[in-house]
Amino acid sequence: MVGQRAEGRQVNGRRAAHPATIALAGGGTGGHVYPALAMGRALQARGHRLLYLGEADRLEGRVAPAEGISFHEVPVARYPRAGVWTRAAFLGQLGASVTATRRLLRGLEVDAVLGVGGYIMAPTVLAAASLGIPTAIHEANVTPGLANRLCARVADLVLLTYEATADRLPARRDPVVVGCPVNPAILAGDRSAALRRYGLADDRPVLLVVGGSLGAARINDIGLAAARASRRWQIIFVTGPRYHAEVAAALGPPPPGVALVDYEDRMADAYAAADLVLCRAGSSTLAELTALGKPSILVPSPNVTDNHQ
Repeated sequence: MVGQRAEGRQVNGRRAAHPATIALAGGGTGGHVYPALAMGRALQARGHRLLYLGEADRLEGRVAPAEGISFHEVPVARYPRAGVWTRAAFLGQLGASVTATRRLLRGLEVDAVLGVGGYIMAPTVLAAASLGIPTAIHEANVTPGLANRLCARVADLVLLTYEATADRLPARRDPVVVGCPVNPAILAGDRSAALRRYGLADDRPVLLVVGGSLGAARINDIGLAAARASRRWQIIFVTGPRYHAEVAAALGPPPPGVALVDYEDRMADAYAAADLVLCRAGSSTLAELTALGKPSILVPSPNVTDNHQ
């Protein structure tokens, strides 16, 4: 859909080609990055060339290059939640970021932009729209984030996971409900390989504890209690990078049957090994659990817009 809108259009003074060069934009967390990669893989399967525009020190800066996708950093413009003067300063930063991103898009000869949320998406979508480059955005959550609310005003195509989101976005065109994209690779995990890697037995049930790409303190508290008390269940405990040292110190040497890791980049295997998952209730996580038919205990995050989880 995105590639079709780019092909044959006059973009930046030239006619967009097939295969088109499509830039994924946005990120910060797995809830943005992994749906972006799922959509990107579908576009690649149609013959299009992918780029990823984001922030180098966030999740996308690590994951996109690891997936073989050319990564380019976009100047940051973070929106302050309060303060008249700081918001005024933000507008200046956003303007500078859009100007710099316009130059980047021209230099890369981008034919279309697909934004996936996160503040880093905004300058790319706004820059693309100002250049006449076709734009699409995807909102994974029921309650749209600030960047998507802003960019929906200029995007050529608005894609939604939930129909209820349509009433909460100022889109200039009718949104299209497509669900939350899931990478088919998530269905191809290897349970035996995961158990060997974690040093777990095949004849005991496995609980996967994961608080998202960044981790979650409350999930980790529950995981710690389970790791200390469980005798029958084995545990794959993914703490998140920001909490790992704290959790490791609190737990001490992991008990037998407990595998403690800071981040898991082979989630397909972790899911395959798990008989039960304890996790947040983000949209991309729910989509993966649904696709896998995996039993789960959900602990919604209280730190999201309008408690949308």
